[in-house]
Formats: sequence, structure tokens, C-alpha cells
Amino acid sequence: MRPALRLPLREALYVCSGCRQEAIPRAISPLTRDFRRYASSDSPSLLERTRSKLWKTEKPPGPADPYSGQSQLLRGAEPENEEGLASGETEEAELSAADDYKQAKTWDGLESIGFLQKDQWLQEGTSKADKYVRYGAEVRTRSVPYALHQTTVELCLMSMLGKPLTSVCDVPRHNPQILSMLDSCYVDASSPKQWNTALRFPNQQTMEALMFVFNQIGGESTAKVEPSDKLITEKSSKADSHRELSLLDPSVKFAFVKRLSQLLGRRIPDKAITSSWTVGEILSGMAIQLKEKPVQVKKVLKKKAAAGQLPPNLNFSPKRLSKHHVDEEFGRKKAIISEFYRRGYVQN
Repeated sequence: MRPALRLPLREALYVCSGCRQEAIPRAISPLTRDFRRYASSDSPSLLERTRSKLWKTEKPPGPADPYSGQSQLLRGAEPENEEGLASGETEEAELSAADDYKQAKTWDGLESIGFLQKDQWLQEGTSKADKYVRYGAEVRTRSVPYALHQTTVELCLMSMLGKPLTSVCDVPRHNPQILSMLDSCYVDASSPKQWNTALRFPNQQTMEALMFVFNQIGGESTAKVEPSDKLITEKSSKADSHRELSLLDPSVKFAFVKRLSQLLGRRIPDKAITSSWTVGEILSGMAIQLKEKPVQVKKVLKKKAAAGQLPPNLNFSPKRLSKHHVDEEFGRKKAIISEFYRRGYVQN
């Protein structure tokens, strides 16, 4: 152990903390200990001792020094040939030895391999899928009763022709003449679950025109419908009962809600969808206020207090009463203030 050093601390401009600690005598600082260890060359290093503790054995597996030797990144490198060059360097040397080889500095004129989406866009141009259009942006919205009736008639037509019900949403708007024809039809809901037999037409011409138009939607028809006199009935002779049609079938309900939302130009609430099992229940569900405005007790009691409806022994205050308000209510405020003036706590 080295003897304690004595440095002229007062004369030195700067003394580090280590020298200052060594300069203090051992008797003054009993906590000062020499932690320096002079290990022999045969003793294991700190890394070996740490590895032995981790593996709990005197001979831990793995290399003695994992930070030396061949790099982990060079394990997958290309093998060298007899001349000491890798395979990539050999090919580069062969190309440089050729007479017509010229190194490219830019990629202009080089052969492209694979699919380049940019070149295809330049050749074909932009398509409809490259442009974002909000759902229902091209639809001319209608009032709720007309949109409800139009949706019901359209789905009855698609069901009658055996086509996918949701394909009618591909047509955002109809010709005004087609709209007037759809409005002239009515629905007979004597069998609420039979959408394919519920539609009635005012005349033969309207039936043929609508069937011709809706045959162009949703691909080829899977059902052949022949015009019949049973499907022709004047609207004034019977009441329209389209609101009684059933929505128990999930596919019909989904198509109905999608088309109705498209024609209205707004979203139908989930509560109105899940709680509705007929066409009319969706309409009534949309009219109900989903979330009622919370009623404040303060306003209700204030109105009752002004009208004299509260009991005589009940006093209502819209704000929280403090001790000052309680003293004023019981008549102690005047006595307290007069006593403050008498003792001189309050100056005039």
C-alpha cells in the first residue's frame, strides 16, 4: 500500500478529486480504502470471470473473446478464388478487360428488369380507381319518404330479376322519366318476406321499360320474368304497403340500408338498423332522437321554485352555499360585522 501523499493544496491552482483523496491521511479518513488490485498474469480476466458467473461453470461455452476474430457480417461473404479475389471482383475485372465496355454514370439508357409501375401509368394514363370520390357524392338526394319508396321498388325489381341486390348502388342516379316510373309503382306486402312478388306496375308500358332498364344492371339475369297481367294494378285501387316488407334476411337488410343511405346522402344510425325488422321501423328509428340531452337538476328546481311548486320547508340555491351565505341567511352577518367594527378590525 502506498503511503499517503501530501500536496500543497493551498498553492496549487487545481487539484483533481483523486489526488485530493490520496493526499488525505489515513487516520483522518478511515473510510478511504485502496481498491486497486494487482492481478497476476495467470488470473482470469474480468470478461472470463463474468462469463463463468453467467454460465455457472469454470469452462463456459463459446469463444473466449466474442469481440475478436472474424466479424459476424463476413460469414456470408463470397469465397475467394486462388488469386485472392472474390467472384464479384473477378467478373468486374473481366468486364473491364473487354474492349467495348464502358462504365455507366447514370441509369439513362440502361436495360430495365421487372415491372415499373411508373411507366405503365405514363402509357395507360390515370383510371377511375386513381381518383377518390366520396360515397354518395354523385347522388341527387331525395326526401325520406320518396327515397324509402324508391329503395323498396328497386330492390323488388332486382329480386324479381334474380340479380345481386347491392348492384343497384352502382347507379347513383336515374333519368327523371325512370324516377317518375318508379314513383308510380306500388308494393303489395301481403307476403312480407316475398320481395320478388311484391311489386305492382301501373301499366304494361311501365313494366316493360323498368324491366329493360334494370336488366342492364348487375350483369345477366338469373331469372326470366314474363310480363303478366297479375303484375299490373292501378296504384289508386290499393293502398301502398311497402313499409310492411320484412328485413329479416341480412342480405336484404344490408342492401336496403346501403341504397337508402346513398339516396339520402347521410349515414343511418346503427341503433335504427339493429332495432328495425321492417321497412317502416327503419323510418321510425331514424326519427327518434338517439341521445337525449341531459337534464340539469339546477334548471328544473329553479323553475319549480319560481312557480312555487317546492315545499315551504325546502330552500333551493343554484350555487354552493358557503359559511358567509349561511350566516347571512340566519341573521348572524350583521352581528358579526358590527363586532368587527367595535374591535377595530374593520376601518371605515
